[in-house]
Amino acid sequence: MFDLQDLKSVILLSYLKDPMLKNIMKVTAVKDYSAGQYIFKEGDYAHYLCAIIEGKVGLEVQKSPNMNILIHTLARGATFGYSAVVDTEEKKYTASAKALTDVKIYMWRGPDLEALFYKDYEMAFLFMKRIAKIIKSRLQECLAQGTNIFG
Repeated sequence: MFDLQDLKSVILLSYLKDPMLKNIMKVTAVKDYSAGQYIFKEGDYAHYLCAIIEGKVGLEVQKSPNMNILIHTLARGATFGYSAVVDTEEKKYTASAKALTDVKIYMWRGPDLEALFYKDYEMAFLFMKRIAKIIKSRLQECLAQGTNIFG
């Protein structure tokens, strides 16, 4: 099992107040994946937002049908799968998430988080503000890598 302190190890959640975390705890699942196993694939319907408890996850994009490019390596405390909570028309993952080692992750269904956000606008604001910062940071990293990969 896990407690509030465990959830605070997730960078995205570390900015939330304890009562907010207690509500998030109610909709939190924990799942294990083996090294080499895909958590989700690029283009899949985005069901879950995830955060790493233990291990490493690689985010990959498909360059061609037979070639994926590793664009990020994530470790403990990192969150991925934002498409599950970012309101896009298709709600599809924009990259694949692959367990690089055995991993344990927190998982939140997008609709469960959205229901919490409608009840607590302050939590929604803090949560989405942090997601925006992380997405911006990853986009900047991808653009910097793009010069090396495609340049």
